[in-house]
Amino acid sequence: MLTHMSREQILGVLFLGLSIFAIGKTWFKAAKPAFWKNQPVVGLRKEWLPWIRAALRSVWRIRDWVFEGYSKHSQANSFFVLPTIDRGPMMVVPPRQIRKVYNFPTTVLDVYNTANNTIQTEWTIWDKEVSENNFQMNLIRNQLTRNLDILTPPIAHELDEGLKREWGLSTTEWKYVDIWTSAMRIIGGAANSAFCGEPMCRNMEFLQRIQDHSMFLFLGSILISSTPKPLRFITGSAIGWACYYQLQRVSKLCFPFVKERLDNTAMLNADPGYSWVPPKDGLQWIIEECYATGDPAQLKPERVLHRLVFINDISLHSTSYTTQNVILDLCRAEPSWIAALREESARVLKEAGGKWTRQAVTKLVLIDSTIRESMRLTPFNSVGLPRTVIDPHGINVENGKSPFNVPYGTTITIPVEPIHYDDAIYPDAKTFKPSRFAQPDSAYDVLDKLGAEESTSTQNGEQPKPKTSATVDDAFLGFGFGKHACPGRFFALNEIKIFVAIMLLHYDLEPLKERPKMTPVLWLNMPLFNDLRVGVRRRTPVELL
Repeated sequence: MLTHMSREQILGVLFLGLSIFAIGKTWFKAAKPAFWKNQPVVGLRKEWLPWIRAALRSVWRIRDWVFEGYSKHSQANSFFVLPTIDRGPMMVVPPRQIRKVYNFPTTVLDVYNTANNTIQTEWTIWDKEVSENNFQMNLIRNQLTRNLDILTPPIAHELDEGLKREWGLSTTEWKYVDIWTSAMRIIGGAANSAFCGEPMCRNMEFLQRIQDHSMFLFLGSILISSTPKPLRFITGSAIGWACYYQLQRVSKLCFPFVKERLDNTAMLNADPGYSWVPPKDGLQWIIEECYATGDPAQLKPERVLHRLVFINDISLHSTSYTTQNVILDLCRAEPSWIAALREESARVLKEAGGKWTRQAVTKLVLIDSTIRESMRLTPFNSVGLPRTVIDPHGINVENGKSPFNVPYGTTITIPVEPIHYDDAIYPDAKTFKPSRFAQPDSAYDVLDKLGAEESTSTQNGEQPKPKTSATVDDAFLGFGFGKHACPGRFFALNEIKIFVAIMLLHYDLEPLKERPKMTPVLWLNMPLFNDLRVGVRRRTPVELL
């Protein structure tokens, strides 16, 4: 039976599947073949079955190709084609045109179906109401962000408890922890203090099963996407049943809890005098949204539980990934910077009366800059923000200095990592400079740096302001861009900043001789095949007089 697998085992299965299905990939059909033949393509060789073989090589070469295309084409304001095994050929948008292209309405440039195709909801999400009527996304965008005043204290408490549990209490012995595994557990527990509260947020078996479900969904969807459509029912069915099995494992632990919450809510609605106070957490807000639809079917315990699991699926890995990389970067940071972060954390906490609040977290300016710089240097993906052209007439853009039409059915994407590594935007871009974003003039957006046009702030004569880690712009794409940027970024960054503050106040990090690198797999940078253990040791907290 499937329980949980190591990252390397899952990747091995994924790679085997990709190798098999690459042979069956037919010529790309997303747009007219003549269109692709006339575009500059990276990764294509003069060989037998060039597109199929390029698709196979894309499993480990996409990152290199994106940097190559960025240097040859993007910096000249030209589009180029990136062959991929899971998404077919994609047109990479040059940075000067990101703002224009990504401001097209959703009637021209599809967002939602493209996102659903990325995680293959047709196969991985059994209840189509959860994926198609996904009002839980509004919960992330609105309720979680609006209620950070309420959610911050329990999140901070769970982060503190999670660090003690995972990293230990010894002040004399170094403990070596797998930073990815421990980050997943600590972040998962803290996030679920906001998603569903106690006792589930402290149930380690529940948290493990949530992680297993999201891992099968995430990597399984890549395998499905890489399968030729005529054969997709094979991988789709296999991965779909695996996701269903993992969902049932979660349900065995969580169903009674969800059912009890639904029963209490129903009794309170029937009798306002009923002695029960609804918790202020994600699960309760999901239930309230279900009532607001007026559809009794939305209140099925299985459906409500599935929505709760889905929220975990789309948030857990990205937040843990960022947290892990911040830790690794801090293990290579200058001792003076660590001391400055500790001083800031201690001072802010003292000013807040010894308890973490939303207002206190906003004052962690140096920690915020550190997180943003870590995200810049090690983004989750080399390319991102896929969109599909759905206007029958395509979209009209520029290619160099000439007009250019991107036809219907084309998938476009943004060169996230090359932008973050562009010295014209971020001086000495390959170096980790944690104070970079604490300085107002440290980095401007792409349009300012590359001279496409003057920025609004320059036109108005205003001085640039420091950008926070939740800011999205043309030059920093850690949380996406525009009105469809990651809806949970404020919640996630609030959690990560508290984690860093508590960690530095209570733990020492053993310096690393070399910063472990992530492993490029398709368009992802994954924590695989490297020793990600870090030495940690409990310390006496900094105290300010």
